[in-house]
Amino acid sequence: MEDLNIKVITGMAKKEIVNKEYQLINARYKLSTVQTKIILKVIALINNKEDEDFLTYQIPLSHFDFLTKHSNYSKLAKDCDAILEKVLHIDTGNGWLKTHWFSSIEYKQKENIIECSIDQKLKPYLLQLKKNFKYYELKYVMAMDSEYAMRIYELLKQYEKIKKREFEISELHDMMQVPASYKNKYINFKHKVLEVAVREINKHSDLKISYEAKKRGRAVFWIEFTIEKNEKNIIEIEAFENKIIFNEVKHKNFKILFKKFNFADEEFISEFENFCLYNNEDEEKITDDNFKKWCMQKKRKIVENENKSLGIQEQKQYAWDFKKAKDKSDKIKDFLDFDLGVDWLNIYYLKDIKTFEVVFKNEVVKIGWQDVMHPHFDKEEILLFRIYDDVSDMSDEERYLLENGGKDVMEVKDETSR
Repeated sequence: MEDLNIKVITGMAKKEIVNKEYQLINARYKLSTVQTKIILKVIALINNKEDEDFLTYQIPLSHFDFLTKHSNYSKLAKDCDAILEKVLHIDTGNGWLKTHWFSSIEYKQKENIIECSIDQKLKPYLLQLKKNFKYYELKYVMAMDSEYAMRIYELLKQYEKIKKREFEISELHDMMQVPASYKNKYINFKHKVLEVAVREINKHSDLKISYEAKKRGRAVFWIEFTIEKNEKNIIEIEAFENKIIFNEVKHKNFKILFKKFNFADEEFISEFENFCLYNNEDEEKITDDNFKKWCMQKKRKIVENENKSLGIQEQKQYAWDFKKAKDKSDKIKDFLDFDLGVDWLNIYYLKDIKTFEVVFKNEVVKIGWQDVMHPHFDKEEILLFRIYDDVSDMSDEERYLLENGGKDVMEVKDETSR
């Protein structure tokens, strides 16, 4: 039964919204780009209107290529350590709160997910928000490479309708916890923070910003931002998303194929992207047949790894038993005249033993089949079994198949006779 206290990212097409109370947006903390993206991805799973308490939030790592690039899971572990260690300072209006973003992060290798629990102290700033909060679409910051750009985007998004926001430069330093070299030299802060933020926000987001440095005496004392809606980006990003949706519809057959191999749904996007990259985005090569071969190869590697866990004698016996059964099955295939209405796609990819009807000597007979991915053969093989009400009618070859198919085939026979 599904755990109602766990929320999982199941697809990329859903619009992801980040809701934050103003005091949290203006809080003081220091995070890297990757750490910021992990936190925002989790916050986007919260339903601000419906959730009355924090759930446990699961994120498939297939959605975080930047986390596990080159299979660098040690880097992921270090980023998660840093999230748990770094302090979040919130001015409450009646003092301050020092806390952490998450109370725990768990990496589950088998499921290839990270599971995050948000600190309970953050409930007033993320749950049941009715006023003094801002929301934005996560997609606008996920493409940014600078943690400062993401912070400044949030700070300016809060003032989008006002179109201006001014900060004392020391206030910005404090909010973003910049290093001493940025505080001591404005030129460093300008090049490493302000100019990078303007460039990335204008390139990737729904805002178009600029800034003016204002001085008191010879020193820069204030930074005033001008904020506009970036209509050009909004139109282009929506067009790109529509193209993705169109391609998802266009390639729905690939999803069907993928699912028939019993792979996890959340693996499809990354696997299909890898398949397209392997074929250099060549439409002539991106075909159902080639994707089927791609999936078969993936499935075969899984089976090979499972078979490696067997002992040497078990492996040899497995190979020999399969070879004998396959030879007998091939002989049955030779003398059967298959009905053209057979769904060969299902025959190839469904895992359980099934039955279907074929024409044999002008009579309709039932056939049981089982598909087998085997590391000792070049492709997936199908074992066929004739289904009889009376076992005595079988030939020696068919009797051999029944005996070697064992319980599974007898269960099919029982189901068929009912």
